[in-house]
Amino acid sequence: MPKAYSYVRFSSPEQARGDSLRRQTAKAEEWCAKRGIVLDDTLRDLGISAYRGANRDVGALRSFLEEVERGKVESGSFLIVESLDRLSREAVLDAAARLFDLIRAGVVVVTLSDGQEYSADRLRNDWTPLIVSIAIMARAHEESRVKGERVGEAWAKKRERARAGTHLMTRRTPEWIAIEDGKFVLREDRVDIVRRVFQMTIEGHGRRTIVSRLNQEGVPTFRADENRKVKPTGWQTSSVAKILNSRATFGEFQPGTGSTKYRTHKPDGPPVKDYYPAVIDEKKFDEAQGVIASRRSERDENGVVIRRGKGGRRGYGLAHLLIGLGRCDRCHGPMHIINKGKPPKGALYFECSTARRKAGCDNANRWRVDDIERRLLKHLSYIDADAVLEGAAPSGDAQRVAGLRARLADAERQRDAILRVVATGDEAAVAMFDRLAGEVKEAAAELAKAEAVLARAVADPGLKARLAEAVDLNRAMGEAEGEERTAIRTRLAEQLRQLVEAVNFHPEIGVSAKLNPRPDVPADRVPYTYGYGGRWTLALDWDSEPHGPDLMEDIAEVAESYSSKTVPAFARKAIESGGGAS
Repeated sequence: MPKAYSYVRFSSPEQARGDSLRRQTAKAEEWCAKRGIVLDDTLRDLGISAYRGANRDVGALRSFLEEVERGKVESGSFLIVESLDRLSREAVLDAAARLFDLIRAGVVVVTLSDGQEYSADRLRNDWTPLIVSIAIMARAHEESRVKGERVGEAWAKKRERARAGTHLMTRRTPEWIAIEDGKFVLREDRVDIVRRVFQMTIEGHGRRTIVSRLNQEGVPTFRADENRKVKPTGWQTSSVAKILNSRATFGEFQPGTGSTKYRTHKPDGPPVKDYYPAVIDEKKFDEAQGVIASRRSERDENGVVIRRGKGGRRGYGLAHLLIGLGRCDRCHGPMHIINKGKPPKGALYFECSTARRKAGCDNANRWRVDDIERRLLKHLSYIDADAVLEGAAPSGDAQRVAGLRARLADAERQRDAILRVVATGDEAAVAMFDRLAGEVKEAAAELAKAEAVLARAVADPGLKARLAEAVDLNRAMGEAEGEERTAIRTRLAEQLRQLVEAVNFHPEIGVSAKLNPRPDVPADRVPYTYGYGGRWTLALDWDSEPHGPDLMEDIAEVAESYSSKTVPAFARKAIESGGGAS
C-alpha cells in the first residue's frame, strides 16, 4: 500500500532551535490524517544546504532517491515537503530535473505551502502547475545566490582582516586554544599533551603506543565532558593523528571556502603565519613529519610498493632495534624474528621470512639479534662525528625548490600575459590559457611537495647529532631497567631508522648495514666505512674492527666460488673499485 514520506530539511543548525522542524512535521501529520495515509517522518536533513545539491549527495534525501531508483518505494507513494525549495535550491535546470525524475518514477510530490500535488497523471492533462513550480524554483535559487554572494563577501573581508592580524575568523579554535576577551589563549593542560604527543613521535613511538600510554595514565581527552555527564571513551589513534597533522600547532591558519563536512572545502590564498599562539615551533613539526614519513611505505602509480616503511607494531619491551630495517640479500624479502628460548641456551634470531616459509629463497642462515645489534651500535660509535658535515639542507632539495619556483613564476607570467587576449574570445588564446592554467596548477602542486621535503630535511638534526644521540642512548640503556629501558630502546630504534637505510643479510657475504647520510656528505668524510655510489656501509660480522679484519679478501674469496650473477651488486662494485675503504 502506498504511503507518505515527509521530507524535512533546513540548512543552518540555528534553525533547529527555532520552529522550523516542528512546523514542517506538524503540517505533514495534518495532511496525512485528513487522507488516512500512513506517514513515515524519518526523512530529515537537518543543517544541510540545498543550494549546491549537498542534500542530493548525502543524507536522507540521497537514501530516499536510491530507494526510488531500486523500486523499493511503491508507485503512487507521496513525498511531502513544505515547499519545493526544501527539495532543491539549485539552478532551475537541475532542480526541475530532480522533480521530474521523482514524478516519472511514480512518486507524487506534495507541497504543503500552496497545496499543490505534482503527479504524472495530473501533469499529462494539465501542465500549468509546471509553470508555477519553475517560478518557485527560480526564486529559491536566486534568493540563495544573493545570500551566498553577501555571505561570501563578508567572509572575504574577514579573511583580509585575519591576514592583517586584526580579526578572529571564527569562534572555532583548535582543542588546545580558547578565546578570552576576544583573544586566543593557550590551555596549558592541553598544551602539555600536544607537546608530549610530538615528542613521543619524534622519539619513535607510533600512534597506538601513544594512545595506550595516555589511556593507561588516565589523561583526559580533549572531548571529555568536564562535568562527567558523558563517559569519556579514551584516546583514539585518530585523535593523535589530528594533533600531529595540525599546522595550527605552530600557529599557522589556512583560510578557505566551502564545507569540510561535504568535502567542498578548498584553501583560499596562502596560509596565515602566527595566527594562533604556537605550541611548538615549525622545525619540531617538520621533524615529526619526517619520522612519520619514514614509517610509511611508498607506492608507485600502479600501487606497487617502491619503498617499504620502517614502522610497525611494537611488542612489549621492544623485541629488537632493527624493526623494518632487516632485508634478505638473496630475495630482498624481510627478515623476521624467531624465538629459540631464553639465554644462555636460547636467543632471538633473524631469519629470512621467504626461506622460513619455503617460498623460494635458499638463505637458510640465522643470525643472533643481540650480536647484530651490538655490532651495529659499536661500529656506529667508531664513526668520527666531528668529521661529518652538519647543518645545511641537502643542496639537491634546495635546488629543486628553486627550480620549481622559477618554473611556476614563468608559467604564471605566460598565463597572465595571454589573459587580455582571452577576453576577446579568440579560441586559440582560450585553449592556450587553459593549458597554461593547467601548468600553473601542476607546478604549484609539485612546488608544495618539494617544499615539504626540504622543510623536513632542514628540520633534521643532522647525521652528527643523530650519531651522538645513538651513542648516548646506547650507554644509558645499559644502566636502565623496566619501562625506562623500554623507552630508551624505542628512542634508540628511531635514531637507527634515521641513520640506517637497511641491514642486509647474505648467507655467504654476511651482514652489512647501509647508512643513510645526507647526499651532499661525501663517503670519505666518514672514517671506518667503505663507500660506493654515495652509499656508506658497515660490515657486522665481527666484534673487533668496524668493518672486519680482512673484509675485501673475504669478498674476493666468495667471488671466486660463485658466478658474478650470484655475488651481490655491492660486493662486485667493492671488488672492482678496490673496496673504496676510507
